[in-house]
Amino acid sequence: MIKEIKKEIRQNKLIYILLLVIILASAFFRLYRVSDLLGFYYDQGRDALKVQEILTFKDFPMIGPTTGIAGLFLGPFWFYLITPFYWLGKGNPVIAANFISLFDVGAVFLIYWVGKEFYSRKVGLLAALFWGCSFYLVLSGRWLSNPAPFPFFTLLFILGIGKFFIQKKEKYLILILTSLAICLQLEMASAVFFFPVLLVLYFIFRPKIINRKYLWISLGIFFGFLLPQVLFEIKNNFLMTRNFFLFNKGEINTDSSKTWAWPTFTFLKERALTYRQILFSKLEVNQQIGTKFLFVFWLIFSIWLAIKQFIVKKKEREKMDIILLVFLFLPLFFLFFFVGNYGQLYDYYLIGFFPAFILLFALFVSFFSRKILYWPIMALIIVWFLSSNLLFLKHYLTSGVDNPQNISLGNQIQAIDWIYQQAGEEEFNVAVYVPPVIPYAYDYLFPWYGQRHYGRQPSTQEGSLVLVLYEFDQNLMRLDAWLADQDKIAETILTEKFGGVAVERRARINDN
Repeated sequence: MIKEIKKEIRQNKLIYILLLVIILASAFFRLYRVSDLLGFYYDQGRDALKVQEILTFKDFPMIGPTTGIAGLFLGPFWFYLITPFYWLGKGNPVIAANFISLFDVGAVFLIYWVGKEFYSRKVGLLAALFWGCSFYLVLSGRWLSNPAPFPFFTLLFILGIGKFFIQKKEKYLILILTSLAICLQLEMASAVFFFPVLLVLYFIFRPKIINRKYLWISLGIFFGFLLPQVLFEIKNNFLMTRNFFLFNKGEINTDSSKTWAWPTFTFLKERALTYRQILFSKLEVNQQIGTKFLFVFWLIFSIWLAIKQFIVKKKEREKMDIILLVFLFLPLFFLFFFVGNYGQLYDYYLIGFFPAFILLFALFVSFFSRKILYWPIMALIIVWFLSSNLLFLKHYLTSGVDNPQNISLGNQIQAIDWIYQQAGEEEFNVAVYVPPVIPYAYDYLFPWYGQRHYGRQPSTQEGSLVLVLYEFDQNLMRLDAWLADQDKIAETILTEKFGGVAVERRARINDN
């Protein structure tokens, strides 16, 4: 195996030098200034508090974060995935975020591997470039949240599907069902569509499983991942199952009486435009007119790939074309009929389909490398992609944290330092306001950072010194109402701002 890898690299030195450059650049984009720019909000604070409970043996959760559907929860895999990284970092969210970002760096290599394995090194290299240097995909990889490592496991899923359905390697059934189980734990909105994808591909390829050992091992692993949720369901009278059926009946998370319905022409048009915006924002941030034309050409190319499967002989069909087309367009077709969740289709709902899209786009671009006459077109597409994304990446990675609306871990730590410096050795109380109200981030940061750097935490006993911390809220009336309540409790002495985080030193009003 090692000899084959060395031989592969020696024979394709330029390809692997370029791949190394892309991977190093991808790592830099995802790891630079994480301590300053990391978003640490409601979800991150909630997850960190849960990890703290695991590390102190107070709780071992059977379910994970909530989904966008009321009463439905993901599996606990995410909590256990980030736990060792918090332990290594002694509670530091930056260390956990860096390790999670490495999954997306791994996705850059994986997408090259899939492209090289089933198409060519050229397709793999283009896919790695598009994934590694995409502004929005970089932001997604820097996100300390459960969808961030999802593309890595999705690419493992696609790799397993290719190996199993195309190369007839039965042992990869284990990879398919293991990665499917993990994807379901990380982001259900995308992963739930992997089931119909698998079903359609099964009927297309009709694989024969000779060694059933791999099937039983795969099923054992898959249901093993589901076991904690099954136990939770039994304990809680099948809460999630009931909520799932209520959601599909249109009784929760909807402003109509339906979750699935025949779409109107207006809805179809709006959703198709949403698809284009979401998918091509991974390639060009501003969605200029040129992007719209490129989308049309890519769509025509994809339709041609699909038609080609019906007009060529069975032996000449590109089987990975079929897999990627089904993987991307079957879920998008189903989502034309989805009107639930108040009609919202958030970007990260499609995160499981981005790898297939990037691979198909790389295949489209590689088409222009077949003849020297078309090389300028390929070069223009690459320049178009890099000119947009690198400009936004530069602005993001070099931006200051003092923007009056910026809220990041860097601002939050500055604010907490200011609070402790103002308090000195005096006991103090803290009042915190964040939109949307629940300050999970500070519920974690004050005990962790305060105890680690200052050896103490805010007092729970009412004292004369009150330090107030509040974050920028676009709903100014809500923030003003909260500050008015604080004015009744303590008088402002000193105010300071760190980006979008404001802090005040106050003296408690003596009612006597």
